[in-house]
Amino acid sequence: MKGDTIIEIDRRIKRLQAEIDIAEANLRRIEEFGARAKSLKVKDYSIYYLAGMLLWFTIGLVIIVFISKRSPSGVAIPTGLYILMIVAFSVPLIYYLLTREKKEEPGREFLERERMARLVLKAFYEPLKRAVESDDRKALETLAEELLNNPSLASAIERLGEGNPKLMAYGLLLYARFERNLVDEVKETIARLHNKPLKALLTTLLDGSGKGYNGEGVSDTGEEDEV
Repeated sequence: MKGDTIIEIDRRIKRLQAEIDIAEANLRRIEEFGARAKSLKVKDYSIYYLAGMLLWFTIGLVIIVFISKRSPSGVAIPTGLYILMIVAFSVPLIYYLLTREKKEEPGREFLERERMARLVLKAFYEPLKRAVESDDRKALETLAEELLNNPSLASAIERLGEGNPKLMAYGLLLYARFERNLVDEVKETIARLHNKPLKALLTTLLDGSGKGYNGEGVSDTGEEDEV
């Protein structure tokens, strides 16, 4: 039964390694495309003209308001028109400023997924495999504590769809501290877990009366974000 657990861990390791490889390939393509585009890029000064026009209209509005306070009554001064022009020029300028960071870093999403995949691979699955192979229950407890106390790891696990970190930590602790009177608790946890390596690991605790591990899960219920 431990062999099933190792098989599932290896599958997750391969999946995360593929995620890293894909991210690196996309980043290389973005770099190559960026280098070619940079050599052909014509400097766009439109944003500076836009900011200049906005400043000009703002100064004009200030001058008009100043004049209006000193002008004789009955003189119509188009302050509303200036306000409308300022708003019209402000909208595209604000949009540019809000989207500039994303435009400047098109590979940020790939870089972030690569970072998360490496973190989950190095900080969770590789230590998990070593602990399972050596049946090191103390190491499993340490790994459970890492899931609970490392927000970066927990966040990466959730965002990559590896499971619920708290439930995964509970499963590891349940395995590490297992006693025969906890069989029902093990079955219930297996039913809630959708992380296949930990599901397989917990299944090794069950005797012949327990449900065997079939690689697809033992229940249709549970958290949808786990795999």
